[in-house]
Amino acid sequence: MKKILLVAMLALTLFTPPTIDASNGGARREFANKFTVLKKLASHCRSSNDKTSLAALNALRDVFFRNYDTLGFVTTSGNVFSDSFQGLCDKINSDVDKIYNGITNLENCLRVSDPYDMSDKYLNEMLRFLLISEINIILNDQQFFSMRDKITNNIQQSKQFVLSAMYVPLEGAANSDLFVLDRLSNLVDLAGYIYNEQVQWLMNCSFTVQNLDLNGYTIAGDSVFKEFSTNHPPRIYVPGNTDEYTLAGNSR
Repeated sequence: MKKILLVAMLALTLFTPPTIDASNGGARREFANKFTVLKKLASHCRSSNDKTSLAALNALRDVFFRNYDTLGFVTTSGNVFSDSFQGLCDKINSDVDKIYNGITNLENCLRVSDPYDMSDKYLNEMLRFLLISEINIILNDQQFFSMRDKITNNIQQSKQFVLSAMYVPLEGAANSDLFVLDRLSNLVDLAGYIYNEQVQWLMNCSFTVQNLDLNGYTIAGDSVFKEFSTNHPPRIYVPGNTDEYTLAGNSR
């Protein structure tokens, strides 16, 4: 029984949003180098050699979705996540973080690019294409719903077991596992709510990026995107501590 619930008990984990400070002087200087790299990769995407063009496009995508922090370039693409609800939460958070990194990098590219330079304009168009394509891939991924249904089913089966004659709770722990299972159910509901918020955030990003005029954009405050908040997207987390989600009863 506890093996069945192992995935559910650690369904969600507390996350601290990553620090992405595009206004930091060091980060700006570092981005100037990144912009040069992005521009060179974009030029190789035009190669008549299909292998060269494809390799350049993949490299451009990898660098574009990276975030710069004090340890250097860190990428959220290509990560391998465990086949569990915990792994799914990691993947969902990584997806929105990836798009946030892309938006930040696109903004920085628009800040440093020359609107009259055709190669700069081509780069910005490529980056917009990558952002919209990545958002579409994420929005069409049905993994969250599949795993959520499995976890919900596991919780329901576990509740039935706790209420059965086969279940023998530890002394002084009567009914406590029912409370734990209720907490787990609430976490799954919370995950669904936050996931829906993430979907809305991603759709807003896609709409805004598609309608961004690369020939006549203006910087509004700290953002290139008018009337669009580039604050960190909603992320899945769990309140309390792990003890509140640990079963105490006898599973034999």
